[in-house]
Amino acid sequence: MSDQLKTLLRRGLSAHEGNRPDEAEKIYRQVLDIAPNNAEAEHLLATLLTGQGRHGEAIDLFESCLSSFGANPAARCNYAIALESSGQIEKAIDQFKQAISYHGDFPTALYHLARLEIPRGHLGQAVDLLGRLLGLKPDHYEGLLLFGDALHALGQEEAALTSLEHAAQAAGISPDLICRVGGAYLRLGYPKPAQELYQRALSINAKFVPGLRGLGQALAHQGQYAKAIALLKTARQLATRTSDIDLVLADITLKCGDLTETIALLEGILAKDPDHATADALLVRTKAKLGSTDGTDHAKAAKNWAKHHMPIAAKPSFANIRQADKRLRIGWLSPFFCDHATHGLLRPLARHLNRHEIELFLYCATPRPDDVTRSWQVMADGWREVFGQDPMQIADRIRKDKVDILIDVCGIHPTQPIEVFALYAAPVQASLSPITTGIAQIDYLIGHKEMFSGKLAANKLFSERPQKLELGPYLPDEYDDALPVSPLPAAVGDDIIRFGCIDRVANISDETLNCFARILNKVKNSRIVIQDDVLEDSYAAKTFLDRTRQAGIKRDRLDLAGVVAKEDRPALFAQIDIGLAPFPAISIENYFDMLWSGVPFVSLASELPGSRMGLALLGDIGLEALCAQTEKGYVDKCIMLSSDLKALASIRENMRERIRNSKAFHGPAVAREFEEACREMWQNWCLAK
Repeated sequence: MSDQLKTLLRRGLSAHEGNRPDEAEKIYRQVLDIAPNNAEAEHLLATLLTGQGRHGEAIDLFESCLSSFGANPAARCNYAIALESSGQIEKAIDQFKQAISYHGDFPTALYHLARLEIPRGHLGQAVDLLGRLLGLKPDHYEGLLLFGDALHALGQEEAALTSLEHAAQAAGISPDLICRVGGAYLRLGYPKPAQELYQRALSINAKFVPGLRGLGQALAHQGQYAKAIALLKTARQLATRTSDIDLVLADITLKCGDLTETIALLEGILAKDPDHATADALLVRTKAKLGSTDGTDHAKAAKNWAKHHMPIAAKPSFANIRQADKRLRIGWLSPFFCDHATHGLLRPLARHLNRHEIELFLYCATPRPDDVTRSWQVMADGWREVFGQDPMQIADRIRKDKVDILIDVCGIHPTQPIEVFALYAAPVQASLSPITTGIAQIDYLIGHKEMFSGKLAANKLFSERPQKLELGPYLPDEYDDALPVSPLPAAVGDDIIRFGCIDRVANISDETLNCFARILNKVKNSRIVIQDDVLEDSYAAKTFLDRTRQAGIKRDRLDLAGVVAKEDRPALFAQIDIGLAPFPAISIENYFDMLWSGVPFVSLASELPGSRMGLALLGDIGLEALCAQTEKGYVDKCIMLSSDLKALASIRENMRERIRNSKAFHGPAVAREFEEACREMWQNWCLAK
């Protein structure tokens, strides 16, 4: 190479490394004008173009010069990165493997190959690759961070935390690198160490926006909403782009029951970024909690969300055998195979499935496995860890497993890889969501018959076909029968009627609060207790008290309770005479507990989506008369119950007998019906052409 070319290449590389891409590209092309097919210039230009997203040009240049570099692993890795950036993942993986075969354990190839293997579900391979990388470079920051993720996904919690600790040390005094480790802790469910790292980053730069945002998230995860909001508002003032901050704020305001502020924040995000799928999904979910929500409008919003944000894919030819009476392979996909309320209500169903008729495959997208996760794993005929994997990889895995029916068990949620359903992962697809998902590729919505009663189905408020169950699918784990039902408080105490709403304040709509106010005004010597963990925080409590005051509820008639330990919940229910379920949404797990404690509750079943779960539960034990159809009826039923303490005491005393005699609380019966529903859905597919 002539001295002139060497000088030009040095100048080009200097501009390249100095972040002057236009100047660098001009010089590289000048070299190629003088010496066409100069391998070094082609390689440097290709690397530059990859960084600019000009993948087609870059790949052509790499393929022109690569043979000149022989077994050079760096050139091959750069080519692989360009292939990956253009979406050619398999080819990229092959090139990284070639780099390792040529050079042995080349660090760049080891890291990137491990990074690509994790979304494919090849965790063992990734851990091996990263172990070799860290053997060569113990302080490799990116490797340590990725190693922590991979180890955690394999259930090696202690080793994962050790790797993240080393990553935090390797981050040095860089606020950005420190915050990335904090983000890993937060993503995996460790808010306290995340908080410490964000504080460390802010001690270096007090105005570092990712540090302020991250610290706000970490505090919010620990229920410290007032402090979190203050930090996030500071971050918002300093940031040029606020969507990520506003999304965290919206999540907090939703938890604290301020639906008006939540909707304003989300609509603000979408005004700037209409393609923000997470904000749009959260907006649909939030509006579904409004007592004023029109069912038709909700269905339209859900369908529009799915149409706008779900991937488009051709329906594949499935290898599943169309045999109506074969043993069915059922898949459940969820991020909540862990200590989570809803899944606690599905474990009894899973335990009682007839495994001669059903094979149960569980696809676990849980970020932080725990002891409950392991109990799910034991119940599964097939267990697949899919957290962090690309939806296409998950869908491919499900097809390879030849799952006949894939079921979404939590609906649209930020951590649920719901895109898997849009990719046609199984011949039959269904959801257990209490409201429509809006996703056209989900064939069925499985739920209690009362979910689909009234005008709901007739008005086509579901994008899915209703699959009605007489029972379930939810039922509680076995309760402690030795725990006695307490006497009716109003009959043995101070003649005060105590109503109780044990639910998320986010579910207590303004219309619900207005009904509470009317009930308290009509029933003399009455009080109401509201319990939600978030009320432990000053911001959440103030927000809720402001709402109750606007509804006309006097402070001296209201008792707020924050966190209540599991062992103390019976004592909480022992103070309540009559339960009040909010509308249109409820946290159904609380009402199983309430009924077992002998406390009847009043519910409202309207035409709003998700509003009929209370009716389903009450109807299963013969107390459907406690479910109203209108707000006036809701108030009237509460007044009627409170006016006859003898009848109320009798309901309390006989509640457990009702539960014991109900098929809906009998695991084998619920499981048989669920199996029959799955068989019917499968037979429909077998008959379809």
